[in-house]
Amino acid sequence: MIAVAAQAAVSVLNYGLPAIAVELRQELDIGPAGFGAVFAALGLGTAVALLPTGMLVDRFGPRPVLAAGSLLALAGYSVAAATTDPVVFSVFAFFAGMGTAAVPVAGMSALLREFPPERRGMALGWRQLGVPLGGTIGAVALPLLAHVGGVSLALITSATVTAATALWFAWLTPGGGGESRSLRLDGTLTAPGMRRLLLLGALYVFALGAALTYLPSAARDAGLGKAEASLLFVVLTVSAAASRVLWGRVADRGGGTRRMRTLADTGLLAAGAALAMPLALHAGLAAASLAVLLLGFGAFGFNGVLYVAAGELVGPERAGRAVGIASTMVFGVGSLASPVAGLVVENAGYDAMWLVGAATSAAGALVALRGTRRWRREVPAPLPD
Repeated sequence: MIAVAAQAAVSVLNYGLPAIAVELRQELDIGPAGFGAVFAALGLGTAVALLPTGMLVDRFGPRPVLAAGSLLALAGYSVAAATTDPVVFSVFAFFAGMGTAAVPVAGMSALLREFPPERRGMALGWRQLGVPLGGTIGAVALPLLAHVGGVSLALITSATVTAATALWFAWLTPGGGGESRSLRLDGTLTAPGMRRLLLLGALYVFALGAALTYLPSAARDAGLGKAEASLLFVVLTVSAAASRVLWGRVADRGGGTRRMRTLADTGLLAAGAALAMPLALHAGLAAASLAVLLLGFGAFGFNGVLYVAAGELVGPERAGRAVGIASTMVFGVGSLASPVAGLVVENAGYDAMWLVGAATSAAGALVALRGTRRWRREVPAPLPD
């Protein structure tokens, strides 16, 4: 459970910072666009550090990487909290984001090593549960802290908790790892099945990004009230959280031989739910809630399984960089999903956005289905039990 706590702590600021956007804008004297740039600096730091962090985990093991990353994040947030210059804030938020990349990559690598194939999907599912959990905690706690002691208190408190949980995770992580003598990719991208995993993941993130960014707006556009739109967003986040654990358990069946089939199932469910969204949103709250529930289980359920499959494909020496590559792809392509979905909305409306999400999810499911037989025939390189 410490892996869940560490990931939740990281996600408090990584996903909850918009909850104190007004206070932060006042503190830094910036407008909405300025806040967007500041917030992007944090995400960009994480994105550029994921793959190098994975390589460092393979080379030195998860413990030192977790420890170094937690201290870098704490230092970055501490300096950012002490400044009112938006440029300085952004620079040190970038460094803090680089430090927080250690928790997901080193954490996933450690769990891949510690759990046998028949339990890895479930373990990673629980760990992924920390992402929406942390974002929810941030949305509640950060405004309260900012009200009591300003943005500085919110940042320092969250950063301290993040560093403490990461160090605790490092302390409890068994020694080991560091089998690789190299800090290169060493053929990770060309491993059989890796490009297929990355392609289907890239196709899946459109529906995820569209739902996360535009569901409330789409609900209001369909005639639902503000409270109903907010309720649908709650349904989406709860469903997304539960999906990580459910699909992880399903993917563990057959000793881990069902990874690719599970990825196909998540895509098919996402495609069907996205296809139903235009009708469901216009049919009332009950129908919309059911469609959103299914959309959350489908569109958000793939990433934990994807990371497990990527790590298993390449073996213990390169598991960290494989997870880093997969995370970078999901994070990078996912950051483009919202603006692309926005362009679709502006030019063709929300219904078209859902239809595009259904199409991309179905395409990803087809890629997964074509790889299912090969996955069962060619057992992935085993990680130590």
